[in-house]
Amino acid sequence: MSESTGSGRRGKLSILLIGGAAVVAGVSGYLVTLAVAQQAGLAAYSVFAVFWAVLYFIVGCLFGLQQEMTRAVSARTRARTTAEAPGQPRVPVPKFVLLAAGIVGIVIAVSFPLWALPAFGASQLGLVVPLAVGAVACVAVASLSGVLSGLGLWADLALIVGLDGALRLAAVLTVLALGGDQTWLAWAVIAPFPITMGIALLVARKRLARARYVDGTYRGLLWNSSRTMLAAAAMAAMVTGFPALLALFADGVDRTYFGALILAITLLRAPLLVPLTAFQSYLLVFFASREANIIRALVLFLTVVAIGTAVFAGMTALWGEQVFVWLFGDTVRQVSDLLVPLVFASGMIAGLFVTGPAVLSRDSHTAYTAGWVVAAVIAMGAVLMPWAIGDRVIAALVIGPAAGLFIHITSVVRASAQRRDHLPRDVS
Repeated sequence: MSESTGSGRRGKLSILLIGGAAVVAGVSGYLVTLAVAQQAGLAAYSVFAVFWAVLYFIVGCLFGLQQEMTRAVSARTRARTTAEAPGQPRVPVPKFVLLAAGIVGIVIAVSFPLWALPAFGASQLGLVVPLAVGAVACVAVASLSGVLSGLGLWADLALIVGLDGALRLAAVLTVLALGGDQTWLAWAVIAPFPITMGIALLVARKRLARARYVDGTYRGLLWNSSRTMLAAAAMAAMVTGFPALLALFADGVDRTYFGALILAITLLRAPLLVPLTAFQSYLLVFFASREANIIRALVLFLTVVAIGTAVFAGMTALWGEQVFVWLFGDTVRQVSDLLVPLVFASGMIAGLFVTGPAVLSRDSHTAYTAGWVVAAVIAMGAVLMPWAIGDRVIAALVIGPAAGLFIHITSVVRASAQRRDHLPRDVS
């Protein structure tokens, strides 16, 4: 078997492994949402959904740390195959992870009085404790996932993605069966983070020895991480944290209607965004290895996203309302007119999930961050408009991502053109 054939087969196997893990994680997330909404009711579900949204907003921010660790480890791995510069400064990965975890813990401890009361309400302020514990644990999970991605250890990464989702489903179902309250549900949601990390470290500990250090300095790594985390925060504001953002500006909205709206947003974006979230690090490495053909690869992935969005929108138009009513009762008919537009809005965000890794693979941290931040700022502006809340949601999730896509695609095209301009000079 030739080297290229072996590489192709390994690539296909990696896609299957990560895709399978993403399916497990996505189905688990679906079932958690269904179980809590059905057993607790839509009004109570809205409290759980806001906790989930705040937690995964933080997790989404930390995804930027995963992306930077992927880039740094991948760059060091590629450097070893060429020529490693003597005296190159380097950073111990475990110490950097501890530093990042400490910073996250301090930020939450200092800032929670500003957002916890409007997000959770006075009666649920106890949810801040499991939230903080989960966030600190997720720093380690995100860093470990980035290291595994940078090393190309896709089977180990798939283990983290799939196991985390499966454990969370088991924990939440157990708490629901025992009649636990919102606090116990919150601990059930965050418990899989440290458990998954411990298991993954045991399984991959020997292979991780190749990534004890990354090139650069603490200052440089923190600067790059801060930019990717800012972009990830903007990403999370439009994805996992969007229900929490809406909750801050939903005074006077009927709680049952609000719960149904959050439910529709959550369930209709998952089929597109959960797989792409799992593949973010893979896409970053994929685009980095295809510098000469990056535009062709980008167009291919965006076409797949567009086709998937159109198919899912058609299915939703035909059967979406019936399925929602069958699962959650007649109350959800209130948001039936938003179902198809929400699918198309999710498709716009899915496009950013493709263009983002392409931009970051060129080390264009500024353009990567700008695309996501501009998208989030425009989306937040739409949420503040004096319109019906459903109209605000659709405008936010369509116009914002469209602006971000323009910035990302422009950056990739410009970088590709600059590369072509320099090729003759390099050859000569």
